[in-house]
Amino acid sequence: MNGYGRSGEGNEGEHNSTVQELRRAEMFGRMLNCANAAERAAHLVMGIVEKHEGRMQLDDEQHLVIVGRLAIYRVDIASFMAKFVNPFDYNSFDVVEVHPKNGLVKEPQTACVQVQPQKNMPAYDLFAGYILGLLNDEVTWLEESLGPLRRTLFQIYGLARSPLSDSLGRHFRQTINGAFDFDSDTFTFSGTNGWRWRLDFGQPFTKGFRIEYQKPRQYWWNVLFQDHHKESTGHYTLSGFFETVEHLSACPGQLKDANDWNTDPIFLRKIATDYPPVAKSLALRITHENYDPEAIFSFYDEPLEEEETELIRQLDKQVLRRAHA
Repeated sequence: MNGYGRSGEGNEGEHNSTVQELRRAEMFGRMLNCANAAERAAHLVMGIVEKHEGRMQLDDEQHLVIVGRLAIYRVDIASFMAKFVNPFDYNSFDVVEVHPKNGLVKEPQTACVQVQPQKNMPAYDLFAGYILGLLNDEVTWLEESLGPLRRTLFQIYGLARSPLSDSLGRHFRQTINGAFDFDSDTFTFSGTNGWRWRLDFGQPFTKGFRIEYQKPRQYWWNVLFQDHHKESTGHYTLSGFFETVEHLSACPGQLKDANDWNTDPIFLRKIATDYPPVAKSLALRITHENYDPEAIFSFYDEPLEEEETELIRQLDKQVLRRAHA
């Protein structure tokens, strides 16, 4: 019996050894597959750079300079390589230098440009998508995930006619029936319920836009803000150009259910004074026994300025008159 036991243990050890060998071989094969995939992806990257040599070149500091349609980008290759060598050190892509289209500058703007990875995507495939995205920036800069790049390009060019104008015009023409008029420095686009909006971005002494609206069957424009940056509470929905356009394009329809948290409280009341559906909805809140204009905070959880609170009180009176007219 003892001999049988020893023999059984020996067979089990031999069996375990075979299983472990198979598992190690599988592990080694997977590592080689990853290495082979990385090699193929590296060839892909080099093929892209060689194919577009006229618009992709390495400078004397081993930065890849990419000439996009909207700007020039300078990418730190060494930083990317370090992340690929040690993936445990990977957090996100480093910022890329963004230079105006007319040439490199000493103090460029920067942007954190992200590429959405796919499962099992080799690192160099990710890098290939990154550089192709910058090369074809006229298309990619309007993607939802590239907000940082949009903000950087706007810092460089502003809203005046620039390399951004054509793609921006096409985008808004297709989405919100928008149109730029660079002779008058205005952008006009559709809202909801038959409303039209117009932003004036050519005012030299203001930080914000003059915002005007046109109701159905009106041929004239109503001024909402002369300088929205100065005259509103600084709510994020009326901050940058893209945010403002996105918010206004959904108005006045979405304001019927809006509160002082998800839109600017001054903007909300200004619209309500001239739009009965919003006025009637807002009147229910401002006549509630617990309502207090001084309890309204900005989107950033800061108290409103005293003059802003006073303006809200005045607008509340106008809203009630409109609601009960």
